[in-house]
Amino acid sequence: MSFDWLAALPAEAHGLKVQRPVRGDIAMPAGYAAATPLVDPFEAYIFQTFRRTNADGTVTYALPIDDRHDNSRGMAHGGLLMSFADSALGMAAFAATNSAWCVTVSQSSTFLRGVKVGELLEVTPIVTRATRSLIFMRGDFQVGDDVAFQASSVWKIARS
Repeated sequence: MSFDWLAALPAEAHGLKVQRPVRGDIAMPAGYAAATPLVDPFEAYIFQTFRRTNADGTVTYALPIDDRHDNSRGMAHGGLLMSFADSALGMAAFAATNSAWCVTVSQSSTFLRGVKVGELLEVTPIVTRATRSLIFMRGDFQVGDDVAFQASSVWKIARS
C-alpha cells in the first residue's frame, strides 16, 4: 500500500491555508517522507514538491518533472526551474530565520543542462550569509549527481 501524501497535507502551515495541488496523481519520490505544504496558489498550480530531512539536519526538496512542465521539446521550461528555485530557497530562508516572513529581493539563475520530462530535480538549499535584514541563499539543482541548474537569491526579512 502506498502513502497518500495528498490526504496527509495539513489544512494550514504557519497560519496560512495550504493550497491543494492541481495534480494529486504525482508519485512521491523514493526516499522522501512528505509532500511540501505549499501556501502559494501559483506554486500549487504549477507543481507539487516533496521534502526530506537529511541526517545532518538539512532539508532536500524534490520536484518530479511531468508532462505539464514540457517546453514542447521534452525538457522542463526554464521558468518552472526558476519558480522551483524561488520556492525551495524561500522555504529554506523562512526556516533559517526562525519562521520570519521573507520576500525575494533578487534571484540569479544559471542553466547548465536541460532537465527532461520524467526526471527528478532535487536541491538542498544553503544559507551563504545572514544579516539582521537580509538572508543570502544558493542551491545546486541536481538530477542524480549531475548539477543541471544553479540559483542564488537574496531575501528581505519582513518585520511585523
